[in-house]
Amino acid sequence: MLKSRPVSAPRVLFTSKQYATEGKDIPLCKNWSDTWCTLSQEFDNVLPDILNMEVREDDIFVVTFIKCGTTWMQEAVWLLMNNLDYERCKVVHVWERSPFLDNHGFNVGAPNAIEFCKTAPSPRVIKTHMPANLLPLGIWRKNVKIIYVARNCKDVIVSAYHFTKNLGSWNGDNLEDFAMDFMNNKIMYTCFWSHIVDFWKMREESFMFFTTYEEMQRNLPGVLRKLCDFLERPQLTATEMENMLNHLSFENMKGNDQTNITALMREQVPTISDNFQFMRRGIVGSYKDELSPELQRKIDNWSRDFLAQHALKEEDIFGEL
Repeated sequence: MLKSRPVSAPRVLFTSKQYATEGKDIPLCKNWSDTWCTLSQEFDNVLPDILNMEVREDDIFVVTFIKCGTTWMQEAVWLLMNNLDYERCKVVHVWERSPFLDNHGFNVGAPNAIEFCKTAPSPRVIKTHMPANLLPLGIWRKNVKIIYVARNCKDVIVSAYHFTKNLGSWNGDNLEDFAMDFMNNKIMYTCFWSHIVDFWKMREESFMFFTTYEEMQRNLPGVLRKLCDFLERPQLTATEMENMLNHLSFENMKGNDQTNITALMREQVPTISDNFQFMRRGIVGSYKDELSPELQRKIDNWSRDFLAQHALKEEDIFGEL
């Protein structure tokens, strides 16, 4: 179901029946009415707009849970689809080149995402954190290309804690409290594992590209080559690959104010902290020096119990962590 939880108000529950699809066009058999997604109250009014958004056949949707390397993948896909136009990347920020659909539900100064998408040139690269059954319906009807990036749970929890705490969208006290809220589906876009597992189960569909943050860290050239095939783009020459890897390095992405939109968000979000960073560390295993061993065990047990219901282990999705 859909749960709406304003940051500064008591929790309010809404039924999802008027929003969530029945799943008839989604190539995954499950009871979609049982799917839980936590969203802020603003989405109660705009979800129909998102579900009914006009989808073009050549659209590409970059879909992730929060803090899973979304901007990294957006930048790679946009460049591949726009003839490696680095000059435009230097002067136009990523939200304009690759609109964030979910902005339609946030009360910030960003442009109306639906209206912005209407005027965006094709092929559009559109970012969203929505789960499968809250994506625009036309995606499934037209088999529009979806690129999904997953990231290991413990790193997501740590990264999402710093992000939401300093953004002002979570007002708890500490990382352990945040982790408990995360596991209890009280954080934006949770349930985390449901989000990932649904797309993992659809990874063999011809219009689906599934990868992980960890694989991008281990072998970005290999991921880019697979992306070229998926997007039906020419393979990169050795020089083009070198330039892409340089542009997409964490240091250069963080130092680029067109991809690291920290300053932009500080202008638009009144609740934001001076400590807020849109891009923070960008490594695999950052949880090891931030989560206590006891909290790591709690998260591991929670993950194991959820995944066991689907005959899965974390290693099946991410490989060795």
